[in-house]
Amino acid sequence: MAWEPGQPIRSAQDEADWQEWKRRTKAEGQRYRRSQYRRIDYADVSDEAARIIDREVSTAQRERRYVDSTYSAVLNRIVEEWAAHRNKRGARHRA
Repeated sequence: MAWEPGQPIRSAQDEADWQEWKRRTKAEGQRYRRSQYRRIDYADVSDEAARIIDREVSTAQRERRYVDSTYSAVLNRIVEEWAAHRNKRGARHRA
């Protein structure tokens, strides 16, 4: 890549390099935002729920469990565990 941030775009190759840089930095920013904030549909939760979610994300990040270290992954796991627990309870009451 010949073009560098802050330099003028003078050629078609500079334009292509700039587009690639813009795409890459946008994706990096999005990954960073997603790693730092709860999803908007879960932003308005109780203080206790927020602490649980944040603690689970922090623990996964600290333990370098990267697949599990996003808010989406933690929320998916919590919902799946809740559903499994609920289904087990329901099966006992039907028997």
